[in-house]
Amino acid sequence: MRYTSVRLLSDIRVFAAPCCRCTFTTSTAQPVEAVQSTSGKSILEIPGPDGIYNLPYFGFRLHFKPFSNYDMTLMNEKFEAWKNQYGPIVRVKLGKAWAVYLFDPDDIEKVFRSDNKYPERPTLPLITIYDKRQKNAPSLASSLGEDWYAMRAPTQRTMLRPKAVTKYAPKISKIADDFVDSLKNSDRLENLPFKLMEYSAEGVGMLCFNTRLGCITSDNTITPLMSYTQQYLFYAGNSVYKVIPTYMMYKNSYYKKFEEAADFLHNEADSHINKAMADLKHASDNGIELESNLLFDLLSTPGLTPELVRRTMTDVFIGGIDSTANTMTFMLFNLAKNPEKQERLFQELKEHVPMKGEIQEDTINKMPYLKACLRESFRLVFPISGGTVRILDKDIMLKGYNIPKKTPIQLCSGIIGRDEQYFPQQDQFIPERWLRGNNRTDVNPFAHLPFGFGPRKCIGQRFAEQEIYICASKLLRSYRVVLPPGMTDVPFYYCVFATPKEPVSFLLEKRQQ
Repeated sequence: MRYTSVRLLSDIRVFAAPCCRCTFTTSTAQPVEAVQSTSGKSILEIPGPDGIYNLPYFGFRLHFKPFSNYDMTLMNEKFEAWKNQYGPIVRVKLGKAWAVYLFDPDDIEKVFRSDNKYPERPTLPLITIYDKRQKNAPSLASSLGEDWYAMRAPTQRTMLRPKAVTKYAPKISKIADDFVDSLKNSDRLENLPFKLMEYSAEGVGMLCFNTRLGCITSDNTITPLMSYTQQYLFYAGNSVYKVIPTYMMYKNSYYKKFEEAADFLHNEADSHINKAMADLKHASDNGIELESNLLFDLLSTPGLTPELVRRTMTDVFIGGIDSTANTMTFMLFNLAKNPEKQERLFQELKEHVPMKGEIQEDTINKMPYLKACLRESFRLVFPISGGTVRILDKDIMLKGYNIPKKTPIQLCSGIIGRDEQYFPQQDQFIPERWLRGNNRTDVNPFAHLPFGFGPRKCIGQRFAEQEIYICASKLLRSYRVVLPPGMTDVPFYYCVFATPKEPVSFLLEKRQQ
């Protein structure tokens, strides 16, 4: 079985990752009447597919195989075709309502800045129905409105503060050293992204539970935690392509496999949270001051029950494993394919990164080329098929068209990132375009948003980036990553994150101490 990724858990973007759902997932959006506005043209006047494509529900499915040459797992290709045929704003029938697709950064900015305090976007039905059947408290994945904000706000105060995450840098450095040590008897880095998932699981386990999980192995051993994490991601990710989601009507075999994995992961989170609560009580009873960490902070937050903390930590944990590993896989490929870029990065790493030992909190800020390489890799392989979705609570005027409230609006940042108008030499890996200085290309800040923007941006962004920076630094400080003979690309698909279609391997050349 080949396991895939899922654009997971409402607030986690690369961890997702960045932050959206596929356009055909369910939402709270209602059908809207296309009433002519006195201040703009009707939504019906927006260019877009017509005829049988405007049939309720089934019309959207006709855009893809077997009815056309477009694959639903590469929906971004269809989005790009719509942009080329109809222009920067496109109207498409989605379910029994209209959806609007945007390909202009200025329009994307306008939508983001029209968000209210509780931004709305679609959720994954499989996770939502699991929560209902298990009678779970709502999570970041399945909640909206005030319920979402009640969980998001205290978690955000901890996770999006720079100092709150950078204090983990020394601990993540040790995990990265262990990961590099696991490769010492091999001249290949094989079975990616799974091998990198071991590292990312260990790192996010430290963030969520303040403990090592024992995921990194030097052989092909798969721990139960990694096995169930893969199972969860596979079934959650592929659920979005179910034409008839029978799992919503009854517990079919597909749902039961997901439920099995979800139950295991929730029980795993429970065990760590119960231990943390016992440690807090013992410390309180005995006047002991404990080192602050994310789990302790959340458990001590008024209004957050242990059940809500469990749901939040489980969301953050799962969302932080697979998307980070996929992102690192594509970044390593781009550096191996462009050895001159890899060499420039190595010179930067050699100045700041030790072969062994801690990477301090301020070290990463001294390595702009490392950051530029990640941003450029995100641009070439955007983590989600198009971009995030917003469902506004008020009408909005875009390109002279009045878009009624509750209309799903797809903000297609991933398509803009491959547009020559905004990124010259769009097919080339050019990290320099992100560097300050004379050679930098002016980039509209809303043309490239892999982690989203605003109140509902990826809550795990800072930690995900830190994990990637530290692992890439340690690996590329010790090894030169080389493409195997005949390898020219990494074919991928979306489920919902960009995921390699087959396991990826690179050659490793040991660098001198």
